[in-house]
Amino acid sequence: MKSNFLLFYFLVTIGFVSCSDSNDNNPDPPKPTAADISGTVNLYDEGINEIDNADMLVKVEGSSIAATTDAEGRFRLLNVPFGDVTLVYEKTGYGTFKKYDIEHNDGDTFITDSPSLGQKSTTSITNLVVSTGTGTVTVAATTDPVANIGNTRYIRYFFSTQSNVSSENFDAVLDAFPAQITPYNLNLNSDSFEALGFESGQTVYVKCYGESFWSNQYEDPDLNTTVFPNVNANSAAAVSFVVP
Repeated sequence: MKSNFLLFYFLVTIGFVSCSDSNDNNPDPPKPTAADISGTVNLYDEGINEIDNADMLVKVEGSSIAATTDAEGRFRLLNVPFGDVTLVYEKTGYGTFKKYDIEHNDGDTFITDSPSLGQKSTTSITNLVVSTGTGTVTVAATTDPVANIGNTRYIRYFFSTQSNVSSENFDAVLDAFPAQITPYNLNLNSDSFEALGFESGQTVYVKCYGESFWSNQYEDPDLNTTVFPNVNANSAAAVSFVVP
């Protein structure tokens, strides 16, 4: 009887050890470290006309992960490592757009904010002239092609207290204007100067560029500035005025 009990105890002990070994050999599966990122884009010409949404390249900055949009503007980036991600949007004829700080931390990520992206401006500024009045300043920009009611051209003004003002070096910038006459007159008064951050007596330099309705502009945290990818670099020299 005693020997039977010992045999039973031995078998139970062996079974327990075997089960323990089996559990140790089958640990929980590792958590995923990557998943897909998907989204959509809406593509336009340099005006307000929506065009084919296909063939825009969307890529993860700093990696080889990329995808192109389909006719509906949809894209899917496969197996993107978890972490904050910057996406770069590129297509021939379009200024490069970037979307920073996309949180991609747990499973597939769908970008709900669908950017509207436009083609680069084909508008050149051929002449820029300043005239002053009593408490006012007018900046007249001549465009090529000629702006008229049947051919709206979009333009944007940049301001600085430095003579090398540009779309990359500026203290203040205005929203794009739809020009339907050439020259297009921008009229500035005391409220305008205050809104731009300039004071009476300051010398201010202004430069104008052709722009697109959808400018593809974005905030670059590394450069600490707003980037305007669609402006046309063909532009008249900057002009200056003294704030009244």
